[in-house]
Amino acid sequence: MMKQSLLMTKPNPRMSKITCITLLLCALMLPALAQKNFKYQAVLPRVEVTGFYRISLQPALVAKVKADLSDIRIADAKGNFIPYIPAGSLPQKDQKSFVVFNQVDAPLSSDTGTTFIVENKTGLVLDRLWIKLQNTAVQRKVNLVGSDDLKQWFAIQEDIPLQEAVANSEGTYMQSLAFPASSYRYLKILVNDKNKTPIKFLQAGVYTEYAASLNYIRILPVQLARVDSNKTTYVTIKLNDHYQVNKLHIDITSPKYFKRDVEIYQINNKEKQLLAETALNSAKATDLLLSAKTEELLLQINNGDNPPLTIKGVDAYQSDESLISYLDSKETYHLLAGDSSVQAPEYDLKFFADSIRDNTPQISHGDVQQNTAYQIKQAKPDRDYTLFIWIAIIVAAGLLLFLTLKMTKEVGKKAGKE
Repeated sequence: MMKQSLLMTKPNPRMSKITCITLLLCALMLPALAQKNFKYQAVLPRVEVTGFYRISLQPALVAKVKADLSDIRIADAKGNFIPYIPAGSLPQKDQKSFVVFNQVDAPLSSDTGTTFIVENKTGLVLDRLWIKLQNTAVQRKVNLVGSDDLKQWFAIQEDIPLQEAVANSEGTYMQSLAFPASSYRYLKILVNDKNKTPIKFLQAGVYTEYAASLNYIRILPVQLARVDSNKTTYVTIKLNDHYQVNKLHIDITSPKYFKRDVEIYQINNKEKQLLAETALNSAKATDLLLSAKTEELLLQINNGDNPPLTIKGVDAYQSDESLISYLDSKETYHLLAGDSSVQAPEYDLKFFADSIRDNTPQISHGDVQQNTAYQIKQAKPDRDYTLFIWIAIIVAAGLLLFLTLKMTKEVGKKAGKE
């Protein structure tokens, strides 16, 4: 009996060699396959000390990705993806600065899922909202929309994943929803849970100290075209890429006193979409807050019986977008972007957000370039080796299975003879 046990556990050198080769092939090929569909890349600077870093995403990169930033990946030199979380999902330490928004009971008949509406009376510009939920382990996605009158609603961010609750004894948990900067008075969270058991929202609010320090990055260049017609001024703003625009600063030199209603449109594929209705007022900063992902914007300024405004220029800005990741000083990293087929990644790092310090060092990426792996694929579509790679993996796996069965049968025969 002892002899049979030894025969069954005795390693086969040939088998071990094939297993190692198969695993090595998979380890080398799968990261390459994962990277080839990303159109763009940007190198990250080498960090001096291993630890958490805040990676600032510049407008040139954000212009190349989806509106929800879900097709961004951090990869090391071997092509392995590195976990990250959006900087907006970090919990705030100072609970005293948290302001709970009033809940508004104004469900709309057109809504097909659970809705939760709150009112932002602070007047602060927000790029994230903290929500408190009853503990849940289900997976849901939400859409965030905004309004100034509870009648006309405008899209802010779609398909935001809700996190699962971290194990705790309180029965509730907080999550941050990050979105392009907005100043809507009302915010509505619409849960995509049609025909499913709803989840329970308890409250929503904002950390005022964080909201007051909202940062923006300027977008360059900006081209302007202006037409004055029939008591209305039309200002066309053209950008050289599909930028995320969250603020416009209008430099108005005259008249000294003015208050004009403004409609803001984005134009994509020649389609005109209303983003917001607001006003330009000489008593306030002449900034227009919006949420757009476009190459062209249109401002429709209603002058009434007043002379047109003298506009010296318009500056466009993107709200600061950042990722938090744990980087090794011995490794080199780069960002990948531009794969419309992928979904937002789900990393365990989100459950350890409390471990990240407030003063996380900030770095930025280099110039955005074409991903060389994607270029090769596009330049020679008739020589796409993806199929052959998968065939090689399947053949290797089949050979491994065959040898395993053969070895088992031989060991069984030897054991039977003895």
